[in-house]
Amino acid sequence: MAKILISGGSGLLGKAITDLFISKKHEVVVLSRHANSTNGIQTYQWDWKNKSIDLAAFDNVDVLIHLAGAGIVDKAWTPAYKKEIIESRVKSSQLLIDTIQQNKIPLKQFIGASAVGYYGAVQSAQLFTETSAPGHDFMGDTCVKWEAAYAPFEKLADKMTIFRIAIVLASQAGALPKMSMPFKYGFGAALASGQQYFPWIHIDDLSNLFLYAVENPQLNGTFNAVAPEIVTNQTFSKQLAKSLHRPFFLPNVPEFLLKLILGERHLALTRGLKISCDKLIQHNFHFQYGTLDAALNALNPSKAR
Repeated sequence: MAKILISGGSGLLGKAITDLFISKKHEVVVLSRHANSTNGIQTYQWDWKNKSIDLAAFDNVDVLIHLAGAGIVDKAWTPAYKKEIIESRVKSSQLLIDTIQQNKIPLKQFIGASAVGYYGAVQSAQLFTETSAPGHDFMGDTCVKWEAAYAPFEKLADKMTIFRIAIVLASQAGALPKMSMPFKYGFGAALASGQQYFPWIHIDDLSNLFLYAVENPQLNGTFNAVAPEIVTNQTFSKQLAKSLHRPFFLPNVPEFLLKLILGERHLALTRGLKISCDKLIQHNFHFQYGTLDAALNALNPSKAR
């Protein structure tokens, strides 16, 4: 049994992996803006902006999982919010590093979140692997700085694992409920050309991946956390409509309209790449939901055939 400290534990992924770790008899504590104890899970206060953190959070911790960071598409990409997106990742990592170094806290493992945005918001027929070059745009630059901030953990922890996470499909929160809304009312459509790739992963597979990293010492290094089946936005949209038993006949939503509504953020929806998960498979990780059809039907059980 490991004791695991999670930053960003109140988010979609944080809650999912907390539940999974506890079900597997691991102990979990959380870093949050407010200290409390809920359902037997102790939450300790930290504030990366003011460089404050409760040292008690690190007592006997084996594994540190860092998920904290401002949402990439939660707000318009103003210069101020772009700065917050980067600083919430880089400066929060630096606070953890400084705390561990200054207090000589032993750490068996560090697991850091990143994103497939590392490869950039572009169009390409290339299959991107963990050794592919990063993109040279806001998303790519953000992920490069994000991962670079983790570098000191290579010496501070016995093992370091980084997951470049795709779009997470979950029924109660995250991207899927928002994407599903127009489909539920019969107005679903593909976005822009529809030919942009849509890298995705089921929340259960992603949670199991974090558990696998903790319980399997060979999972060391950087991995694309993305499902095996590669689909386009057109295919995703069509299968989403099918899983909800709704029609799919409307023309694609034009890119200029998405740009008008979302500004620069539209690139997160109108660009997408083919991302390989072969490295994970080579490390014997098994996906429960390797196909989009299986994932969507599992997330919409009342709608599934």
